[in-house]
Amino acid sequence: MTRTAFGQGCHLGFRFVGRCLVEFAARSPGSPERGSAGSLGRLSSVVAMALYGPVDRLDDAQAADVVTLASRAGLAIGHTPVGDEDWARRSGSGDDGFGAAWATGADGKLVAYVQALRSPADPSWSAELLIDADERSRTADLGAPLLSAVLRLVGQHGGGTVHLWAAGGGPAHAEVAARAGLEPHRTLHQMSRPLPTGLHSSVPLRAFVVGQDEEQALEVNRRAFADHPDQGGMTLAMLEERMAEPWFDPAGFLISEIDGRIAGFCWTKLFLGSDPLVGEIHVICVDPDFAGRRLGHELVVAGLDHLAGRGATIGMLFVEGDNTAALALYERLGFEITRTDRSWTTTVATST
Repeated sequence: MTRTAFGQGCHLGFRFVGRCLVEFAARSPGSPERGSAGSLGRLSSVVAMALYGPVDRLDDAQAADVVTLASRAGLAIGHTPVGDEDWARRSGSGDDGFGAAWATGADGKLVAYVQALRSPADPSWSAELLIDADERSRTADLGAPLLSAVLRLVGQHGGGTVHLWAAGGGPAHAEVAARAGLEPHRTLHQMSRPLPTGLHSSVPLRAFVVGQDEEQALEVNRRAFADHPDQGGMTLAMLEERMAEPWFDPAGFLISEIDGRIAGFCWTKLFLGSDPLVGEIHVICVDPDFAGRRLGHELVVAGLDHLAGRGATIGMLFVEGDNTAALALYERLGFEITRTDRSWTTTVATST
């Protein structure tokens, strides 16, 4: 990657990044903890890493390196976090909604990368950490200073709430978050099942009508997810932003109407580049006024049927880890948990 250095100086394999001291070492059995007296004398090896950033844009060569790392990390954790057209546009724009920092090994190869993104429609930031498979034992030592550097840039860009997401996140990601001052926030289960299901919904449904259904659908979403503000707080601007995505298809946004009101909906999404073709239940919700009618079950069945009709052979969805009722419904419909994602959060103050 083009070297945009942050931090100055390196001594005995240590790289200083602001006030954060990063140590990469393989310790002998019984060696003291990091930072304790005499620890330097008992390191069996020390590996130097170069840390770069934070920056508010990536050039083409840097972006290509990140996409390569994301592809490697994606194969290991079940998805590719970055690399689509929207990411390429936003990471290269140089506006105040993007920040990144990274680390390279002695050979100059990109081994760790942290980014934070904020869309014009959503004031919160979404952060991700990518680690090369060969460096996963150093996830915390690499990730924490990179994330801290990106958080400083977030402060310079007006601050705000930051959510660090980790697909399949475990103790190492929790350590990264804790060192950078983030608190646990959400747990999401990814669930999947083969398609078709052989089931069909008996509930009359219609397609979403652009320019007509936005406000009422948002109200149903707000009421259905009143206990989950991250989902229930969707605004018209956020909805329109998603509707502008290439994958959006009004025919896959299935609406149930009762007595002239939107009682619930199932919004589906096709991952057209996936092989096998994956179809997602992107959002499903039922207005609390219409609870108890098995409408959620019928909407899920209809959504899966729609996705299978579009050629999807795998149905997938995400569900909050504490939503026991939804988990039970999806399990009855043949879904199994395939991955658990976790997030941590903090609020960054504005800085100069």
